[in-house]
Amino acid sequence: MSRFKKEDPSDILWGIHKERGLLWESIEQFRQDISQIKGAVLHHTQEMEDTFPLKHHLKDGLYTRTIFMPKGSLVVSFIHKTNHPSFFMKGEMSILVDDGDVKRIKAPMVIHTEVGTQRVAYMHEDCEWTCVYRTDASTVEEAEKEVYTDDYRELPDGIIAKRLEKWLEYQQD
Repeated sequence: MSRFKKEDPSDILWGIHKERGLLWESIEQFRQDISQIKGAVLHHTQEMEDTFPLKHHLKDGLYTRTIFMPKGSLVVSFIHKTNHPSFFMKGEMSILVDDGDVKRIKAPMVIHTEVGTQRVAYMHEDCEWTCVYRTDASTVEEAEKEVYTDDYRELPDGIIAKRLEKWLEYQQD
């Protein structure tokens, strides 16, 4: 991990895309690497709930989830299985976007999230992010399984092929 040390802690995001292959595989390897670091917080644990509290709301075919992410944290999201609006409500972060660029963004802003999106972000300030999904689920657990995954192979073949094509174009540049 020391090869990523730079002036700004968010500079670690640049190495994910530049030093590895297809972005989902790069992020998965990165997630595995950081999970080995002392202080890493894993999804669906009590520590996760305490450090990154989630608020869920499920009603009338909409599932809304809001997450709080503390300053100084590095977050790897799940892979989104649906197109939906996301609302960056509070804070400032550096975020790895789908084309491999790292952008520093400041709330408030609305972001359209597309199928296949997976984010890696460094929080410069305490941040709050909300996603809204259309769903037929009747429980939060069902909604979560419907709207995101940690395995890109669960995405439609067309989405995977399109991302692979973009990655191959990037390799030629």
